[in-house]
Amino acid sequence: MVSLPPVNPKAPSHVEPEAVDTQKRPGKTPEAVRLMLSCWAVMIAGELLHQILVVVSTALDPAALREAARETAKSRGGEVSDGLVNATVYGSIFVMALLQLAVLVLLAFALRTVKENGSWARNARRLLQIFGGFFGLRMLSLFFMLPSSTTLPVAFYAFDGVLQIILGVAGVMGLIYAMDKDAVAWTDRAQKNAQKKGK
Repeated sequence: MVSLPPVNPKAPSHVEPEAVDTQKRPGKTPEAVRLMLSCWAVMIAGELLHQILVVVSTALDPAALREAARETAKSRGGEVSDGLVNATVYGSIFVMALLQLAVLVLLAFALRTVKENGSWARNARRLLQIFGGFFGLRMLSLFFMLPSSTTLPVAFYAFDGVLQIILGVAGVMGLIYAMDKDAVAWTDRAQKNAQKKGK
């Protein structure tokens, strides 16, 4: 039986395991964090497209909002003109779009904070986890919903449904990766550094 000589640590061909383990290099983003950020980026982009479709569909067929405005006026014992109803409807659509955009900007800012490991990365990760779970639950509710309008083509709702499923899955996957120990350590490190500076 032939015995091999021991490995020479100083030999050029000898490489330490830590040298090829990119996860342990200082300053290197862990794989769980990269996957988490990618999933949540898809989630936010998909939600932006979904909200654009919601605004477009509501603007194309605002019958439900018109009826709600008329019912509100009747309950107050007054009559409103069609012009005022239209102004109320499109004004509410505009306000709704602004609120949705503000939420998406907040999510994008939270994603950037986690990526750059900012001082409130831990809270940003928790915020994205909450919305990831919400989008996952909303995805499940799609199978029990019916189109709110019959004037828009079915393909419109089919595309929007597929989009919500994609962003829901991305949100849940981001939620799973966010619970990885490397992802938790990544966001907690910034919080600890900020506390040390405060002291």
